[in-house]
Amino acid sequence: MRSADAGSHATAADIFGSAIVIDALGGDIAPGRAEQHLAGLTAANVTIASPHAGFRETIDAFYHYLTIIAGMPETLRRVRTTADIRDCKADGRLGVIFGLQDGSGLESDLTLLTILHELGLRVMTLTYNERNALGDGCLEPHDAGITHFGVQVVREMNRLGIVLDLSHVSERTSLDAMGYATRPPIFSHSNPKALTPSPRCITDEQIRTCAGLGGVIGISVFSPMTWTSPGQQPTLDDYLDRMQYVIDLVGVDHVGVGSDIFAGKNPIMWRATTKRRYPEMIGSFDRDTIRVKGYESHGELPNVVTGLRARGVGDDDLRKILGGNWMRVFAANFG
Repeated sequence: MRSADAGSHATAADIFGSAIVIDALGGDIAPGRAEQHLAGLTAANVTIASPHAGFRETIDAFYHYLTIIAGMPETLRRVRTTADIRDCKADGRLGVIFGLQDGSGLESDLTLLTILHELGLRVMTLTYNERNALGDGCLEPHDAGITHFGVQVVREMNRLGIVLDLSHVSERTSLDAMGYATRPPIFSHSNPKALTPSPRCITDEQIRTCAGLGGVIGISVFSPMTWTSPGQQPTLDDYLDRMQYVIDLVGVDHVGVGSDIFAGKNPIMWRATTKRRYPEMIGSFDRDTIRVKGYESHGELPNVVTGLRARGVGDDDLRKILGGNWMRVFAANFG
């Protein structure tokens, strides 16, 4: 994975400080605790509403985030275009990219997508693990693929410039959707299934198809997608191995960071909901082992830079992985 510019003498801190740094699934923002900003991120795709939320609940969640951003203008900025992200890098604010991890909020009404786009929606996943009106999720036992409404949604996302995110989507549904994509799609937080056989991980065919369309795969620190030994908390090297796998498979232009770190989630409620609901995905991991050792918070992202440099990744490629690749995809979608 050694790159051509590996001989550069800039320090890892210099690279992290000068690069546009984007987390393609950066979790949530709590008022008064914009930890992603403090950790040096330039922008993060933030999940606005809970998966499976209806339209009314989704609208309420948009209002919640619009209010937070309006109340923290010195710290936060809503992202509508890549120019907003560049401005955030210049003035030290965190760019909040409005995202949804499920298309259920459309309630089978295509016209609602335009409304959400006007409110700032810039990234949307089609399904969240289960089947909905758009297609099948990755945990469905029988993968029936995309629905015709799902095809309509993909076409409308292409028209509006909303990034098509295929994390949590079933293999067939994701491949079907990419067949209709006219702009680069992403897997915002999905790791290679060849290294970890989780239903939430993605196959080489999915990775190659996404890269062939100019898309990017965000590597997650979620232990159930990163383990090498079942039930054993993965390490930073395990995380970097997954980045390396994607680089070796499709090239450095198609890998980025998609941490899936939700700092605001209540541990008790997480155990009572996510862990209990998805045992086939979570396995024996718990809150204290759910993330990679060495990258358990946004503040540890510089460890990735140091680790990649130790593996011979050069400065230009590091800037691509940190945010340049996401910027290319975002520019091709929402300008």
